Amino acid sequence: MDRPISLPSRRAVILGGTALLGAATTGPLTGTARAASPSGEWADVPVPPLSGRSHLLGIAAPDPWHVFTGGTENAFQPDSRAVMLHRTPRGWTRAALPEGLAGVSDIRALHAASAWALASGPNAQERTDLLRWNGRRWTTVPGPAGRQLHAIDVDRAGGLWATGVGGDATTVSVRRNGRWAESLTVPRPFGLNAIAARSASDVWAGGIGESQTAPTPLWHFDGTDWTRIPWGTTWAHWILQIEYVARDDVWFYALEQHPLFRPPTLHHWNGSEFTVHPLPGPADPAGGVRPASAVGFLGSIASDGRRGVWLSTPFDPTHLLHFDGTSWTRAVPPSVVTAYSMTRVPHTTTVWAGTQAGTVWRRS
Repeated sequence: MDRPISLPSRRAVILGGTALLGAATTGPLTGTARAASPSGEWADVPVPPLSGRSHLLGIAAPDPWHVFTGGTENAFQPDSRAVMLHRTPRGWTRAALPEGLAGVSDIRALHAASAWALASGPNAQERTDLLRWNGRRWTTVPGPAGRQLHAIDVDRAGGLWATGVGGDATTVSVRRNGRWAESLTVPRPFGLNAIAARSASDVWAGGIGESQTAPTPLWHFDGTDWTRIPWGTTWAHWILQIEYVARDDVWFYALEQHPLFRPPTLHHWNGSEFTVHPLPGPADPAGGVRPASAVGFLGSIASDGRRGVWLSTPFDPTHLLHFDGTSWTRAVPPSVVTAYSMTRVPHTTTVWAGTQAGTVWRRS
């Protein structure tokens, strides 16, 4: 019998502190998983110390000299608070945020003087703030009226795209010249918690299915119309993240809504069809089962700048995974924790990551 799934949105898990526990069974490999990693190594980058249990849940690097990363410190404590770190050519600093915020999630930056972020109070269902960086400070900016935002992205022209929920509908809205316009309305109160907007005529939005076998919610906007894209799998998927590289090169990190709670999978869109790439299992015996805590996040992906992708998953925190389109390789991270957020510096192969331990990694 088909039964509904009530998984929270990615952002709600991050900001609400919900723990999603499961057992991960090692899955089959696509291609060959090798121990050697691509040239270059991941390194820990010193940042201002954070207090208590800290998570860096969002990261953006608009150019080689600037990085924004944010999350929460003193997590799950009464004095938990949002934190934002900013890297410039002079080094790292802590940026002041509006009062009363407990966590920062999505961060997007078009350039060093223009960035956006989502943040929430101690209860993400009661307070969600849209924050803007103007080159000097972070301030709160009104979102679309009556919408609780789940995810954001910025297109090349500076348009801000946001998914949200209001009443009995899920929406995608766009902000241009200071004004919001609703672009897509789906008549059901489920979240579209992932969005990627390359341009005003190439936008992807995805989220969680209504049940285990209902169609996976994935939508594409061509500048005129939104089209629901068939996912083509037996089980519905929860689309956790969308990494847009080009029209014929889009990556989807998704969790199958399978009753056995299988590990996430990597999907690729080549402009006309999908290919599915199961993640290689951890380096313990094949078929082994291990518990996995997905507090806040189920990992992250980022383009490598060479038509491949980097991936971090809590199902194997001892490695960072790299997929070149054909085969997997494993790289050793600076510490055994999960990267909750990853991003690539545009026009380079440099990748930054914010971790579940409040640390920052870089691969150049």
